[in-house]
Amino acid sequence: MKKAIVTGASGFIGKQLINELLSRNVKIVAIDIRFDDVLLQNKEITCINCKDKSPFDLREELETVQADTFFHLAWAGTSGPMRSDYSVQLDNVKLACDYVVLASKTGCKRFIYASSINEMETYEYLQSDDINPSGGYIYGTGKLAAHLMGETVAKLNGIDFIPVIITNIYGAGEKSARLVNTSIRQLLNGEHCSFTEGKQTYDFIYITDAIASIVEVAENGKPFNRYYIGSGAPKPLRDFLLEMKDVVAPGAELGLGDLPFNGINIDYSQFKLKKVQEDTGYVNKIPFNDGIKKTMDFIKSEKSE
Repeated sequence: MKKAIVTGASGFIGKQLINELLSRNVKIVAIDIRFDDVLLQNKEITCINCKDKSPFDLREELETVQADTFFHLAWAGTSGPMRSDYSVQLDNVKLACDYVVLASKTGCKRFIYASSINEMETYEYLQSDDINPSGGYIYGTGKLAAHLMGETVAKLNGIDFIPVIITNIYGAGEKSARLVNTSIRQLLNGEHCSFTEGKQTYDFIYITDAIASIVEVAENGKPFNRYYIGSGAPKPLRDFLLEMKDVVAPGAELGLGDLPFNGINIDYSQFKLKKVQEDTGYVNKIPFNDGIKKTMDFIKSEKSE
């Protein structure tokens, strides 16, 4: 890989991906609707603002950069009300397919699609009865549709497609409302944390391991194979939560069982959990408790500024 295009470049995952690629001497074309000075002032990064532009409006600019790999991270409505807005999620599906076509037309050989474990939850939901659908299934359906449609469009356009199924990423630098980040902040503030009983199976992966896995897959993964991006050792959510609590606030009492669980318990046996390691040789380096400490230290340093 010599030059890569990254959509969603200004997000938590996007910035970390760009840093990793730069450390490997990969030139970057960053696409997003806004950029901070860190990205704009880096001479190794070409920033392209896509606000109010379709992917095909960018074709002329991208044809001249001669990138070989396309990372598609951009996705509107990953949290909040837009997560259950079907128009937003349908737009995401079309955008993903349009970017696959654009990647092919501009000379990219590989398209890395960042999907979510939610697509598998949605797939399992479709095979179940007597389940109450929540708004999150609209988001999951979008991810699942973009995966299958994007893969097919890639095949029709002669470009390799590699979906990475990302489980729960967490780590230093995150400012989103995802579970680990929110819970650590609440525990540090002495607030009560409410959860389900936590009997459902979960998995987490620290941001640097997730990014390294994705880059290794982009370099060495097999096209039209899906890659699970996680610790490789899923277990009941309550086990992770208790481990997190012991690192952040050992004396705290978690509200396990405060909330009902109405979702699907994902069957992780459907994944080849070690496929990244088998196909690329990459082995995760950050255990969960170490990752929690790194994240906690970041949040504390943020507060002291």
